[in-house]
Amino acid sequence: MVNKIFGGIRMTWKTLILFAVISGVITGIIAQWVPEGNSFRQIAVTFEAWIVLAIVIVVNCERPLEAACKTFVYFLISQPLVYLVQVPFNSLGFGLFSYYYPYWFYWTLATFPGAFIAWYIKRDDLLSALILSVALGALILIGCNYLRITISDFPRYLVATLFCFGMVPVLIIAILKKKQTRIVATVLASLTLAFGLFWFAFRAEPFRVGFGLETEKYPVTEGWTAELEDPENGKVTLTPPYDVFSPHLDVEIKDLNKPTGIILKDPEGNPYLVPLKITKDGGTISVTY
Repeated sequence: MVNKIFGGIRMTWKTLILFAVISGVITGIIAQWVPEGNSFRQIAVTFEAWIVLAIVIVVNCERPLEAACKTFVYFLISQPLVYLVQVPFNSLGFGLFSYYYPYWFYWTLATFPGAFIAWYIKRDDLLSALILSVALGALILIGCNYLRITISDFPRYLVATLFCFGMVPVLIIAILKKKQTRIVATVLASLTLAFGLFWFAFRAEPFRVGFGLETEKYPVTEGWTAELEDPENGKVTLTPPYDVFSPHLDVEIKDLNKPTGIILKDPEGNPYLVPLKITKDGGTISVTY
């Protein structure tokens, strides 16, 4: 079954488009109705599942240019569908596209050269092992991040952790057939795992929150900026209002014991203090301002 998925599918354009539509619709349903903080919800947010799906397309193509074109079209169809499915049920409506899709569109463009290069994993030589190791490394590092969260807030992201780590040997065995190439990929994956465990074990996880601002209290428009009271303690991103939607702040804090307030500045440089307070109780993060 695994060998069929990774190299035994006739990836016609009809099959590819159907695959893209199914992927986009299912992901959109998950994004709309599966709660945040759940492993299955992550398919709509992070890369791990999409890395594997892209590899499935690549290894079932006959030529590198075919792999590049079909992978690009796959993401060009599936990613907008993720948000189109949610439009009738989400308060942002079509605003979902302008808020979330640009990020994924840039990655969609990157799939063309990425898939062209990735096709060479089918050659089963040293270069194949090195190219595949890039994808394996991404899965491992994402998995290490999930693992840290799972350990601190069990069983949150347990399934996502198992998926990331579990796909590494599956991809090595399914794609690389020679003993030498498997050894190279395994060694590189092991080194990445050691690095990932060390990095994530000794690196404090920042606290991330996002929330809208009251426009009556904070009359934010285009040209406003935002920064933390203590710029060394993290970063903040201000999204100005569009259509009928209020301005939005995305905040990343390293240490909750240090100042967490936010300073907004209008185009004239006049400051507005947002006395942000972030508290954490177990796995729950609360924000007051």
